[in-house]
Amino acid sequence: DKIKKRMEMGKAYSIVAVAEGIEVPSNEKPGFYFAREIQEQTGFETRETVLGYIQRGGSPSPYDRNLGTLLGGHAAHLIHEGRFGRMVAKLGNRISDVPLEEVAGKLSLVTPDTDLVVQGKRMGISFGIW
Repeated sequence: DKIKKRMEMGKAYSIVAVAEGIEVPSNEKPGFYFAREIQEQTGFETRETVLGYIQRGGSPSPYDRNLGTLLGGHAAHLIHEGRFGRMVAKLGNRISDVPLEEVAGKLSLVTPDTDLVVQGKRMGISFGIW
């Protein structure tokens, strides 16, 4: 309905972002599944694009460079100490590490009350069922 409404308002396109970890009721990749569903339900031409390296191909910002330095330095420190099986992470404002078994195979969910979701809703961005 949101996509149809945008087209009625004269918008030439809509961008739909799909989380990699979402489960769909078929063996299709989530992006392909939703592209097919949208096209079938709206009649609008729909394409799936997996950003992957396209998204990550831009020049790093100073923040990206600093974060990479801090995370890489912490990883090197863990190796020097012989502490393996850990993931380096930015937790709050600190660089830290956590055991892999605490994070492997777990989904990191975004809740409807996070600042970015709330602001996105204010801007008219649709978040699916929310």
